[in-house]
Amino acid sequence: MNRVEPESGNVDGSSLSPWAEVVALTRLFGERVWAAPFLIALGLGAALADTLSVGLAVMLLFALLGQNQKIAEGGGILARIHQSIEGVVGTDVTTVAAVFFALILLSAMLVYAYQVTTAVMMNHVAQRMRDLVHHQYVTLSYRYLQPHEQGQLLHILATETWTVADAFYHLARVGVSICAILVFGAGLFFLSWIVGITALVCAIAVFALLRLLSVPVRRLGRETLAANQVLAERMLVSLHGMRTLRVFAQEEYLLRVFGSASSRVRRLAIRAEWIKALIGTLGEVGSLGALIVIALVAGRSGVDVPTTIAAVLLLFRLQPHLREIETSRLALAGMNASLRSVRETLDGDKPRAAEGSKAFPGMRSELRFDDVCFSHDPRRGRSLDAVSFVIRRGKTTLLAGPSGSGKTTILNLILRLYDPDSGRISVDGVNLHDYSRASWLNSVAIAGQDIELIEGTLAQNLKIGARDADMAAVRRVCEMVEILEDIEALPDGFNTRIGTAGQNFSGGQRQRIGLARALLRAPEFLILDEAMSAIEPDREIRIRDRIAETMQGGTILVVSHRVDAAVAADSRIAIAKGRIASPPQGETAANSSKG
Repeated sequence: MNRVEPESGNVDGSSLSPWAEVVALTRLFGERVWAAPFLIALGLGAALADTLSVGLAVMLLFALLGQNQKIAEGGGILARIHQSIEGVVGTDVTTVAAVFFALILLSAMLVYAYQVTTAVMMNHVAQRMRDLVHHQYVTLSYRYLQPHEQGQLLHILATETWTVADAFYHLARVGVSICAILVFGAGLFFLSWIVGITALVCAIAVFALLRLLSVPVRRLGRETLAANQVLAERMLVSLHGMRTLRVFAQEEYLLRVFGSASSRVRRLAIRAEWIKALIGTLGEVGSLGALIVIALVAGRSGVDVPTTIAAVLLLFRLQPHLREIETSRLALAGMNASLRSVRETLDGDKPRAAEGSKAFPGMRSELRFDDVCFSHDPRRGRSLDAVSFVIRRGKTTLLAGPSGSGKTTILNLILRLYDPDSGRISVDGVNLHDYSRASWLNSVAIAGQDIELIEGTLAQNLKIGARDADMAAVRRVCEMVEILEDIEALPDGFNTRIGTAGQNFSGGQRQRIGLARALLRAPEFLILDEAMSAIEPDREIRIRDRIAETMQGGTILVVSHRVDAAVAADSRIAIAKGRIASPPQGETAANSSKG
C-alpha cells in the first residue's frame, strides 16, 4: 500500500511554527478555555511561594544560628519582612523558626498543587486528543482512510496524541517559567538593583547560547516522526503477517528490516538525548558562571551577606526556569512534525460518509444502480463505468466477474463504504443516500471469502451485528452453518480468543463463523461474497439450503468470480473491467437499459 500523507484543509498548514501548531489545536478545547490561564496562574502562585520560601529559608537559617541582628543590620526587604514577623510572634528563636518553617511548608504545598494540576491537565489533553483522533478514524469516509498506511494511523493514535499532551505541557511550562522569571527577577531587584541588573545580563547571555540548538532539534523531530511511523508499520507487518512470512521462510528478512527500522529510531533518540544533555551542561555552566559574576559584583558593590545569600538562592531557583524555556522551546521544535500530523488528522475539511436523515423502512421492490461511475484513483481510470442493474426484493441475484472486474467496489457502494462519483443508487425509487447509514445497514448483512474477524472472543465476533442476541440464538445460527460442534470442542467454547486475523481457525471455520455472524443479524438483504469457497461441497450444499429456507422472502446477492457458478439464482449480472458485460439474465433488455 502506498503511503499517502494526510491532507490538510489549511494550505499553509505545513509552514506553521510549533507554537502556532499548539495554538491551532487549542480550538478543540473550547469548553475548557480557562484551563491554560488557570494553570499559568497556579504556576505564578507557585513561583511567588517559591520566591518567598527562598527569603524565608535565609531568615530561618540566620534565626537558627542566632544571627537575627545581621538581617536587621543589612536593611532592605529581608529586614522589613523579618521585623514584621517578629512584631507578630515576638523574638523567640524557636517561635520565629517555627513560623518560617510553616510558611515554607505552605509554599511547598502550593507548588505540589501546581504539579498535581499539571498532571491532571496533561492526561485530560491526551485523552481528548486520543478520543478525537479515534472519532476521525471511525467517522471519516472509508474511501479517504483506505489508502493510508495502517502503521501511520496507529502511530498517530497511540503515540502522537501523547505528544500533543506533552506539547501543551511545554507550552504551559513556558508560560509558568516566564511568570517565575518575572517574579524572581522582581525579587532580585527588590533585594538589590545591582544584583538584578547583573542577573538580567547573565540570563540573556545564557538564553542566547541555548537558542543555537533549535535548528538541529527541529530537523531531528521530523526525522524521528518518519522513523517511528516506519517502525509502527514494521510492527504491524510482523504481527499481522506472521503466518504468511513464516510460510515463505522470511524470518531473517523480517528480523533484518525490523532491526534496521528499530536501529534508526534508536540512533535518532540518542542524538536527541545528546542535544538535551548538551543543553543541560551548557545551562549548568552558564548558571555557575552567572553566579560567580553576580557574587563578585555584589561583593565589590558592598551588598550585605544576607542579601547576597538570598540573591544567590533566588538565582539558583531562577536558572532552571531559564533553561526550562529553552528546553520547552526545543522540545516543541522537535514535536513540530508530530503536532502537524495530529492537526491535519483532526482538520475538519475531510470527506465523510454521506449521511441521510430518513429511516429506512425496508425494501419493498428493488435496489437499482443507474449509470453508476466510481474511480479509486482517477489516474488509473474508472473502476465502475456507467454500471446499471437491478436487484429484486425476495430474489437471489448472482453478481459474477473475474478478479478486478468491480465486484468488490459494487459491494462497498451497497454497504455505503463508498459514495458514487456519478450516477444514482436507489431503493424503491429513493436515493440510497437519503437514508441514514445505520438504518440501511441494519437490514443488511455480509459474509465474505476473507472474513474479517476482530480481536476478542468468538461470542463477541458473532454478536458484532446483533449485540443483544442471546446465546440460544447464537447457538442456533452456529448449528445452521455447522460450526457449533467445532466451537463446543474448544476448551473455552464461545469464550475462545480469536487471535490475530482469526488465525486460530481454518479458512473454512472462519467462513462459517462469518456466515453465522451474518445470519444472527436476521437481515432482509444478505450478501454472500464467495462466502463458502473454503467449505467442502457437501457441507456447502447443506448450508445453502438452510440459508435459502431461512431467507424466504428476503433478498440474497451471491458474488462469484465465475459466471457459471452453481447457484440457484433468479437473475445473473456479469461484470468485466468495470462494465456490465451483458444484460442481466432474468431481466428484459428494456429493464437492463433502464437499470
